[in-house]
Amino acid sequence: MFYKYETHLHTSEVSLCGHSTGAEMVRAYKRAGYTGIFVTDHFFNGNCTISRKLDWEKQVELLVRGYEKAKAEGKRLGMDVFFGWEYTHNPYGADYLTYNLDKEFLLAYPQLCRLSFKEYSKLVRKNGGLLVHAHPYRTAFYIHYPPNPKVHLVDGVEVNNAGAGSSCNNNHMAWKLARKNPRLIRISGSDIHSTEGAGLAGVAFRYRIKSSRHFVDALRAGDAYLIIDGKITDQEGNPVKEVV
Repeated sequence: MFYKYETHLHTSEVSLCGHSTGAEMVRAYKRAGYTGIFVTDHFFNGNCTISRKLDWEKQVELLVRGYEKAKAEGKRLGMDVFFGWEYTHNPYGADYLTYNLDKEFLLAYPQLCRLSFKEYSKLVRKNGGLLVHAHPYRTAFYIHYPPNPKVHLVDGVEVNNAGAGSSCNNNHMAWKLARKNPRLIRISGSDIHSTEGAGLAGVAFRYRIKSSRHFVDALRAGDAYLIIDGKITDQEGNPVKEVV
């Protein structure tokens, strides 16, 4: 038996590109047989609905809206909902999933968007956060840099991203990067923006995840299986039989 988790999900409350609410996402993943989701809306320096003219405390309150709506629905349905965000390194457009940090961390560091990526990485990891380079070889109009993943500043790589089309994401190159750097944690994520397509990607474990900290520990222990095209695979992408 596997416990399935979406690792890369956007809500319409916070992500400008989102089409479904946090509550709608929870219901969709419940139907898809998942145990939980990580809400990773775009950070203030990305495709975000939140005005930067607001004071920092108000910005943070608004940033967690999608997560909080999802968490409330998750509690009603017995789904686990965890918080994260997708940080954008500007002006290049590189995106980084950030896990195991919370609202209190954000409130304590109003300068986050002004840091260099090196400074951001150091601060996040010092505070127990985990950084995963999302779709490192994606080609898109908003990405203005030749692919040059900063592997020394991250903990993992999204080897499979189900959003925006595989040809755009160049997942095969992300796999190559991960194999070249074996210390990097491998994850799979849907990068989902609407309920359509729920269940195509994510990670799975043989046990239920209790918290964001537990999630990070489980990834570091190598206990994660990858969900690719709706199927459970090992960390090399080989199918694993799922027992219900």
